[in-house]
Amino acid sequence: MPSSTESGHTVLVIGGGYAGIMAANRLRSSLTTAEAARVRITVISPAGQFVERVRLHQVAAGTLASAARPLREMLHGDIEVVAGSVTGIEPSAQQVTVTVAGADGAGARARVLRYDSLIYTVGSTAALSTPGVAEHSHPLADPESASRAQAAIAAGSAGQRIVVVGGGATGVEAASEIAERHPDAAVTLLSAGPLLPAMRATAQRDIRRTLGRLGVRIQEGSRVQQVQTDVVVLTDGATVPFDVCIWAASFDVPRLADDSGLATDSAGRLLVDESLRCVDHPSIVGAGDAVRVPDSVGAHLRMSCASALPLGGAAAETVLAQLRGQEPKPISIGLVMQCLSLGRKNGYAQLVRADDIPLRLAVGGALAARVKEAIVRMTVSGPLKERSKPGSYWAPRGPRPVVVSPAPAPSPSSSSSAGVPR
Repeated sequence: MPSSTESGHTVLVIGGGYAGIMAANRLRSSLTTAEAARVRITVISPAGQFVERVRLHQVAAGTLASAARPLREMLHGDIEVVAGSVTGIEPSAQQVTVTVAGADGAGARARVLRYDSLIYTVGSTAALSTPGVAEHSHPLADPESASRAQAAIAAGSAGQRIVVVGGGATGVEAASEIAERHPDAAVTLLSAGPLLPAMRATAQRDIRRTLGRLGVRIQEGSRVQQVQTDVVVLTDGATVPFDVCIWAASFDVPRLADDSGLATDSAGRLLVDESLRCVDHPSIVGAGDAVRVPDSVGAHLRMSCASALPLGGAAAETVLAQLRGQEPKPISIGLVMQCLSLGRKNGYAQLVRADDIPLRLAVGGALAARVKEAIVRMTVSGPLKERSKPGSYWAPRGPRPVVVSPAPAPSPSSSSSAGVPR
């Protein structure tokens, strides 16, 4: 990789989600005037949209019309946007292949883009490996599916049976939002194990009570084997009938890194070092859900925008250091809280240590709902401020790095169909 920008330097960012826009904006606003004249930054995103994924449950419930906005509005004016899907990365040639649609929305064509630095922020998608999920449920992972869920619920009659699958934060938020918005519906929340297993027992108890007041029926220990046309089949043979099924059980990552021959873990996440550089191709820097950070500095980081945003900022800082011929610093990212919306009127906010271990201090009710909404708004306002003020989005320092035993060498093309719990 060139250590200066005298001959020009092209940076491609794959993905326009939380990590991608943060990385692009911080990198651009951190450049000196001379560097900005020579560095070209391009963000590649399938629909040219930025999606507030943390609001998709609101779309499904009908409390929000859309969680998408033009990607162009989120980015510094000098950053180019390419609406297309990257289908392959050729690290030895330092280029990617992008499939883009024609001007009339038809006639897709392949386009090859070269890079000097590549920022890999492809995010995550719904895990659809369970039979029938893709055909008979509405996964909460993209705007289109959330909108279809909204339409299906709106078309239902009084007493309609709505089943939400997933006992994590996404499932709990979806069930509570839907139950509050549609009090005449019968909402059931299925959880494969205990509800919100990462939270303290007192938090779980308080959240169950709030769900109960909203009329949500909770079934823990209900692992799904198959989703049929109008019934969820559990592994113990029991069935749960539904009129609308919302899927929030687990998430997967795109297979782009795996398919391109890059080093990945068993879930297909790009393997990076402590500075977020790809372990076998340092011109590639990764951030967000689709990246596996070493446990020494990232064992506590969960799949979330709370991790994706600071990881995106750290990725920008690594690329900037490489541009200037400097050695990138290891990341140090801490977390602040776990918070949930439980409808528009209630929430739960649990303070955590930098390593995500819950503290005793927590708030619920209307105050927590306001805290949650403020944080959600910050996930948009923070990256927007980064367009002109690098470092505007703040995250605390992480826990002290730990020494871990070296893992066996990964397969450069390992694969797995298992989803990543979320």
